Amino acid sequence: MSQSTALFAPGALPRLLLRFACAGLLLYLVFRVAITDDVASSEALLRAFAVGPWEAGLFILAAFVLLGVSFAVGAVRFSLLLRAAGIDVAWSTLFRALIVAGFFNLVLPGAILGDVYRVWDVRREAGEGSRALGIVVVERLLGFAALGCVGLVAAPFVPLEGDGRTLAWALLALCVLIAGANGLALHPRGQVWLRRLAAIAGRMFAARSTLGERIERALDATTQVAQQPATLWRAFGLSLANQGLPVVAVYVLALPLTGETPSPYWFAIIVPFVTLMSLIPISIGGTGVREGLYVVLFGAVGMASEVALVLSLCLLVTALLWAVVGFILFTFDRDSRVSRTGKLAT
Repeated sequence: MSQSTALFAPGALPRLLLRFACAGLLLYLVFRVAITDDVASSEALLRAFAVGPWEAGLFILAAFVLLGVSFAVGAVRFSLLLRAAGIDVAWSTLFRALIVAGFFNLVLPGAILGDVYRVWDVRREAGEGSRALGIVVVERLLGFAALGCVGLVAAPFVPLEGDGRTLAWALLALCVLIAGANGLALHPRGQVWLRRLAAIAGRMFAARSTLGERIERALDATTQVAQQPATLWRAFGLSLANQGLPVVAVYVLALPLTGETPSPYWFAIIVPFVTLMSLIPISIGGTGVREGLYVVLFGAVGMASEVALVLSLCLLVTALLWAVVGFILFTFDRDSRVSRTGKLAT
């Protein structure tokens, strides 16, 4: 199967257009809610900055660098888990694949196609597509568990009184659920349940015997890594850094905005929750969902609605900058492979 066929299956275009429309509608509704005065929207958004454009650009650059470091840490984690399963791929290759996957995750629904690309890339480099899929599953479980733990870091600082108390404890309870459920999935008993689900999937697609074999190889890789506690703990530590750096990036983006910046623990609670909700494939790259949640949740802790909207848009701009880098890498890689193929053919 070619890469283009895998990413754009028949009938995908109407669903893609529908989600583009959903993202546009959500953004429109968020702007209508956040910009409440009679001043033009552009002027209201510009007033959200307490600094000039050059200073604001420096904060966006700092957030851009933080997200880049997060990509680098993610590549180290992926390399560690792959080696634990006996798959050796260069860190630079995995780093490039993560950036390209970020491009796909931002411009296409959900975050699945980015993972598909990374699996395809490992298959191209090491011939281990099915086992790489199992490693991506482990990586996702560790990432979600770390996402919940990042929120739990804020627990000692949450106020016991005030208007935001209910919101804080509700989000912290969700963090406990996320961290616990994904952590248990890597436990030996959780591996049993994964194999049972795989068996059900195998019976559903009994006509495709190769699918069952691929699922089995993926689960073998998952089990192999899950039986190495030291590796899992190291990967979990890297996951904490991988999930924590974007939280710091959002906090940095909030610093040049008007009004009092909410306490850092609010960012540790809200940003992971919004990150998780943005994975719901109802729009493109979580656009509209992310902006709406920022306006509602940061607004609940004292941030003006237009400021919260600008914060989310600054994050979107930063992610778009990395998406441009990912698109360039993807295009260059594809062109270089086509060139090599042509030379071999001649």
